[in-house]
Amino acid sequence: MKKLSEKIKRIFKQPNKKSLQTIKKEIGASFKSTSFKQGSYRGALTVLVIVILIVANLVVRQLPTKWQSVDLTEEQILEVSNVSKKFLKSMDDSIQMVVVADKSSTDTRIKSFIENYADLSDNISVKWIDPVVHPSALTKYNVEENTIYIKDKTTDKSTTVSFSSILSSSYDSSYNTVTTFDGEGQLTSALNTLTNTTTQKVYVTEGHGEGSLPSAISTLFTKANYETDTYNSVLTNTMPTDADLLLIYGPTTDFTDNEIKNLESYIADGGKVMVVLSSENPDLPKLSAFLKAYGLSETSGYIADTERSFQGSSYYLYPQLSLSGDYATGITNEMLLIPNTKGFTSVDPSIDNVTVTNLMTTSSNGYNVTDDEQTQGTYILAAVADQTAATDTTDTTSDSTDSTTSSTTEDAESGKLTVLSTTNMVDDTLLSNYPTLENSTLFMNMVSGNFDGTTNLSIEAKTLGSNQNTVVSAGQYSISTIFILPGAILIGGFILWFRRRKV
Repeated sequence: MKKLSEKIKRIFKQPNKKSLQTIKKEIGASFKSTSFKQGSYRGALTVLVIVILIVANLVVRQLPTKWQSVDLTEEQILEVSNVSKKFLKSMDDSIQMVVVADKSSTDTRIKSFIENYADLSDNISVKWIDPVVHPSALTKYNVEENTIYIKDKTTDKSTTVSFSSILSSSYDSSYNTVTTFDGEGQLTSALNTLTNTTTQKVYVTEGHGEGSLPSAISTLFTKANYETDTYNSVLTNTMPTDADLLLIYGPTTDFTDNEIKNLESYIADGGKVMVVLSSENPDLPKLSAFLKAYGLSETSGYIADTERSFQGSSYYLYPQLSLSGDYATGITNEMLLIPNTKGFTSVDPSIDNVTVTNLMTTSSNGYNVTDDEQTQGTYILAAVADQTAATDTTDTTSDSTDSTTSSTTEDAESGKLTVLSTTNMVDDTLLSNYPTLENSTLFMNMVSGNFDGTTNLSIEAKTLGSNQNTVVSAGQYSISTIFILPGAILIGGFILWFRRRKV
């Protein structure tokens, strides 16, 4: 036992030289091994990736807000339409936005949209003020918390937009909660109000059982900065002199001969009139004759379309659009739905100097359906009749050598009659159930088309909930999709299974 302990002591006091050399060789060899080289490479690559990520994160944080996030929402709520982009590009006024809210607790969607919107114009500046830290801001800007104070430094005019008007909830016709995001609509409307020097005035007729404007359209009128008033042609024989548009919306009782004559004279003198026929299908022979005089003959029955209809419902029409200029503003998917409507056929106008332009029609497989017959053809659902009044001017010049008389024709201001086949196009229930439709956009374009140099800037709110699909009837293709294709797949699968079974 004693010998063993002494031997152990000698080993620790005098290391085995052979063992140390072996260890050194093994260590040296390990540095030259393939596994060490691979491990070193992976370690260096990991460090490099980490450094790149840190640098990239620092760079991204310096980019504009619109490049820091990707909008994956169904309605693309953070995106700004071309209509607003064009408006902001043409805006020369200097705009200051003061957001009186705690930025850290503000809804991310509102915060991101404000930054995205402001980035589109060098003339817009944004400043955030926390009212908890600076309570005097509420008094200074005369606002409540969570409000955007917007000032036009060029004109010194100001307005406000509350967060509650941007992100709001309401109930639809089925009492379901609907949440909408209206950032673009509210901001563009506010800037248009501040920078626009003119206001369009729309007179809505009454006295003929007219319907009320849908709430969605009234909201868009407000956004577009339109001033509205009523005009009763039954009580007065004088047409309004300050009207930019006379809107006849859904009349259910007829006009008198004198009223029709006043309307014709009003248009001939350069006035603008828009007629939207009632969905109740009243018998209005004098109003129908008025429209026919401008080249639009009303059909006797409702219009069906076997080619362009909503999921096989022939009376729910997807019209073909023929839009250009301001009428096409904001129209992207060309999906409009017109339920239960009459239509028009084109006839020669009995009024001079009238040119009719169709905006919406059925396909060639449209039908005028009455109790007695179904007449196939293409039917007009919306159109514009422009009347140009020509005036002759005579210029006479003379001198000592000759005398010359010349006659020229100059175009006076054009009158306009805009016609829509039914109020159903902008029914509130339809618009709320199918928010992807562009019915209200085209309606507002038809209104703004009566104002020279004015573009429709009324941007609709975007629905955050799930939208219902609106699919045009596929006709004969639906048969192959529903029956033939699935049947072929089943038969092919059975044949494949049967062959493998034999094997």
